[in-house]
Amino acid sequence: MKTMVALGLSSDAIRVAVIGNPYTPRPLIKQWHTFTLPAGAVVDGEVVDQPTVTGMMKEIVKRHRIPTSNVAMVYSSRRVLFREATFPEMGLDELRATLPFQAKNLIPLPIPESVLDFVPLRREKTNQGYQLHGLLVASLRSGIEKTANAVEQAGLIVSSVDASPFCMARLYKEESKDGNVVLVNVGSNSTDVIVVNDGMPVYLRTVPSGADDVTQAVAMALGIDFEDANEVKRRIGLQNVVGDKRLEKAEEVIRESTAQLIVSIRNTLGMFAASHPDDTLQGILLTGVGATLEGFPNVLATSTNMLVTMGDPFSKFDQSKESIEQERITHASGYSIVLGLALGKKPR
Repeated sequence: MKTMVALGLSSDAIRVAVIGNPYTPRPLIKQWHTFTLPAGAVVDGEVVDQPTVTGMMKEIVKRHRIPTSNVAMVYSSRRVLFREATFPEMGLDELRATLPFQAKNLIPLPIPESVLDFVPLRREKTNQGYQLHGLLVASLRSGIEKTANAVEQAGLIVSSVDASPFCMARLYKEESKDGNVVLVNVGSNSTDVIVVNDGMPVYLRTVPSGADDVTQAVAMALGIDFEDANEVKRRIGLQNVVGDKRLEKAEEVIRESTAQLIVSIRNTLGMFAASHPDDTLQGILLTGVGATLEGFPNVLATSTNMLVTMGDPFSKFDQSKESIEQERITHASGYSIVLGLALGKKPR
């Protein structure tokens, strides 16, 4: 049985899954683990404290006997840019080779310092001949390399790196077979809003705020540290609090911060509707570490006037006995972008 290691690093935790028979209809999750990171070790998807992250990775590999080869890593950051673009039809390898020249006026990043890719969505016939319409993906090379280097210093061999929206689109392909579905992944520092049709992202934006922004607002309002603020946030969520002035203040701040995030999500959906007037949206599938905030799904549904359901990233996989016995309720929401690495076609 072929095995791969799916790995994700975010500001809150390291997430790793050992998966047998990847890129098949029902891969097998052999084991999966979540390890909480200290604040500041990873910021916006980029490793900042390399000794801490590498040391933790070494301990994870040793303690759980994680394979060190064939590691697929997901990179999730607000610094990854996605732009719809149309280019003359040519072979994909040839097209990707021309991106440094064609992308100059499309992305606000220094081209020589960036990693560029293009994901075709459809072939269009125009007066100038056939063209490819799709998504141009760009990110600064330094952030990806720093994160991959911290992993490789722990003895792991990174064979591929993918962006989180594409992982999610593959994971929830079945849910989008009958029309456009909105995937909302509330991460630590950013929120992906992805319109998916039959497993392909047709529109996406990254909102530059996430679960940690809510926690930071609570910490500042109450004058407490990040970890304590996170516990307060988890305990009260968007529930009405009465009788405790400090918790009432915390709940007010949580509502204000969450409202700002929901407005950004709603505005993104509005931009999609304006640029795709003939396309309808079937509903919202919610996931990510911030999706478990008490009351958030109901508030999002009310604000967008759309049906909101929680995504289950484990539903597309078989699981070993060891994997099944692990506690999923607390940790499952953060695994959508990680487990999506094992689905679809093997990376080239």
